[in-house]
Amino acid sequence: MSIYNERKPRSTPFKIVTMEYFEDFESDDKKITPGWQRPGQRKIRVVTTTRKYNLGSSRGDPIISVIYEYL
Repeated sequence: MSIYNERKPRSTPFKIVTMEYFEDFESDDKKITPGWQRPGQRKIRVVTTTRKYNLGSSRGDPIISVIYEYL
């Protein structure tokens, strides 16, 4: 068998990290604000999704963790 006909094993990543940014606007009518400021608060939400592969699972399923935080 020639080395050119052999199939190379397909390598899969061991970790994938995805970061998503969202803008949330939280309105607060009970808060006393100055006239120049609109009522409410602007927040940036960061969603970090981590997928870890090849950790000994017999099915090969990744372990997925999701972290939510506000800036």
